Amino acid sequence: MNMLKSNNRQQLLICLIMAAILCMTRIVFAIEPIAMFGQPAPEKHAFLTNETLVRTSRSNTTIQIVKGDTREIIDEFGSRPKYSYVVFSPNTTHVAILEEIAHLNKTKVKIWDVKARELRSEWETPIYISDRAEFSPVHPWLVDSNNNEIYVWNWQTGELIGKMIGERRPWKECSVGEVKPAIGKSVGRTCSSGPSDRDFEITPDGKYLIVASTRPDIELWNLETRNLIGHFEGNISDWVTGLTISADGRYLASFEGQTNIVYLWDVDTRQLIWKEQINDDGITDVVFSPNSQHLYVSHEYVYIFDVTSGQHVDTFGNDNARLEQMILSPDGQIMLLQSGGFFQGGVVELWDTENRQLKKVFTDYFGGIPKISSDGKTLVSIESFFIKVWDIPTQKVRFVIPGLYHFEKGVAISADNKRIAYSKYPRVEIANIQNGEVEVQTQDLHIYLDDAEFSPSGRWLAGVEAFGYLFVWDLINPGTMRRIDYEFPKERHFFKSVAFSENDTYLAATAVTGEHNNYKYWILVWERDGDNYKLLHRWETQQHDNSSYSSLSYSALTFATLMDGTTVLAIAAKGESQIWKILPGTIQHVSTLPGVTPPIHFGHDKRYLFTNQDGNLQVWDWKTGRTIKFASSRRYHGLSRDGSYLVSMEKTGQYHIWDAKALVSSLPYSVEPKGKQLVTLGQIKRNQLLQNYPNPFNPETWIPFKLADQSLVTIEIYSSTGELIRTLTQGSLKAGDYSSQSDAIHWDGQNDEGESVSSGIYFYTINAGDFSATRKMLIRK
Repeated sequence: MNMLKSNNRQQLLICLIMAAILCMTRIVFAIEPIAMFGQPAPEKHAFLTNETLVRTSRSNTTIQIVKGDTREIIDEFGSRPKYSYVVFSPNTTHVAILEEIAHLNKTKVKIWDVKARELRSEWETPIYISDRAEFSPVHPWLVDSNNNEIYVWNWQTGELIGKMIGERRPWKECSVGEVKPAIGKSVGRTCSSGPSDRDFEITPDGKYLIVASTRPDIELWNLETRNLIGHFEGNISDWVTGLTISADGRYLASFEGQTNIVYLWDVDTRQLIWKEQINDDGITDVVFSPNSQHLYVSHEYVYIFDVTSGQHVDTFGNDNARLEQMILSPDGQIMLLQSGGFFQGGVVELWDTENRQLKKVFTDYFGGIPKISSDGKTLVSIESFFIKVWDIPTQKVRFVIPGLYHFEKGVAISADNKRIAYSKYPRVEIANIQNGEVEVQTQDLHIYLDDAEFSPSGRWLAGVEAFGYLFVWDLINPGTMRRIDYEFPKERHFFKSVAFSENDTYLAATAVTGEHNNYKYWILVWERDGDNYKLLHRWETQQHDNSSYSSLSYSALTFATLMDGTTVLAIAAKGESQIWKILPGTIQHVSTLPGVTPPIHFGHDKRYLFTNQDGNLQVWDWKTGRTIKFASSRRYHGLSRDGSYLVSMEKTGQYHIWDAKALVSSLPYSVEPKGKQLVTLGQIKRNQLLQNYPNPFNPETWIPFKLADQSLVTIEIYSSTGELIRTLTQGSLKAGDYSSQSDAIHWDGQNDEGESVSSGIYFYTINAGDFSATRKMLIRK
């Protein structure tokens, strides 16, 4: 009896322990982000009425109808695949969703009626149709070109009506840098591999097609007979970038992005009426007012020309860099301008065209590289042409800093969370993080910063500019720019990343030397000596990570000061990542990890190291070199300076802010323990991703896994550079063991386009509910 009681007590104890483990797991997975914010960046707009817009974005799978002045979603329709284009018809009566299926050599076309929100036709064609395609305003025709041929389809039936007939002018080989006497400047020429069509316009009566190409040429075609009937002569540059036609069909406007010249033509006679050059670089679009009296021309600003005289009437807009889109409401009184962020982020403005007044500004579009302050109150996103400073508690943008260059990415937040430093060519500016007021400006740089960091005290600012030079500013005297001295042969070092240790004691940087594929990779550490930094250590290491992450200003090295006062430095390298102890007279190797990619950062307690693995968060017990099981977000983008807050960007594109201290408190066990039974009494107790077999393989393999609960399962396969090459969707699967060949997921070694991938290392990631895990496999041919 006593033995029976003892056995019962042991079983009860085991049950309690198992219950505690299960409870702990649930707690880990129950952690929620403390903030979620950001709107999907629009890819394309069109006015439906004077008050409503049709909108598409890369993050949404539907076409949306929104209120123009609030962005409130009125309705949604359509089903847009991930890799597809959207084309609007004149007056936005219809929309075409174009999906290229490369491995089948065809385009899938869906035509939707916008007002009725109904699918009107669905068909396929063996000819690629691009986002240049143009709807006829009169007939159910869709026009596009491919391989120097212009095609016309009946979009109601999918029938190929035919090709345009006529001998097009040949493309000629070009020389670069020819000076054009008409404008007195050098014009870079296309020198492309052949002619290409840049834009199409169909006259309002539906009879004629006008084509702009890189021959250079503007062609006039009869759509009814499909014959080439003439040309618009008189272009100066070597390509015609874009076209627009007036609502009454009388005028054609064209522009050249190289020369910044706008042309106005008489459609009936094909004669040039006038041409004007604007004082801006790279015209992006032209559009007529509904009454055909004015022509609007955009780049950074909107230029207004009188159609009859060609006189420049006015200019309006903000200094928001390149305008990606300029559209007018049907009555011509409202203009929508989208700056930057064609695929992510950006700013959208609504203007009163009559009074040239800004009516609305929308800035809260997500995208770019996020960085978070240590108090969890500020997020900085570094976008194409913009730096946005977000207020996390209100989930709104405090202010926007327009940039001059694409990805001015050297941005730093001070340790006291009061200032932001950023590259504003040709200087570096330090501004109040609450209101954007500039407090300090440095002297001029050659170009913008690639990386930057404040020292913990806030006295020093280190920066690496795009040409690879390293500078340190003493912010007591910011006008003096100090290039770091080297106490070794003056071999040209191209610096990449910088980091400070606590108490401003050390400054570290990564650097590259050599040329012609004979490169060496270095870590350099300087020690503060009064008001200067002197070189302490320099050693060669593995190739620093050269993925897209490091090129986008994610930190590739990070310091930590341990409880015993020693300082360690972790470096993200392509082959293997290492942790070193920094000592006055030497460096001491502490730990080696498999290659990881930036961002890399120690947690707040310095026990764990947070890194990126194929876009996913990977946490390490760095002293033992073991990975830690973690209920992570998919797209990890870094920690705050003190390790208190973590920022991720989800599949939806939103920013998610996490309490990193709470997450760290639930990290006591390692990933996929070796040789331990995960099945008890026939039930799967834990999700698990197993090693593919065979491995290495050629040409096919099977990916086994185990599910503890019914889940939607997908397998994503990535190249060694992090590029997603194949998604295998399995739908909802019941809990169970999927390790046998009949149950495991099969991969045929092809990408999403049906092409066999090359030999090399690949990674496969399972997503099943909240569970995500990644393993490595090898294709050998």
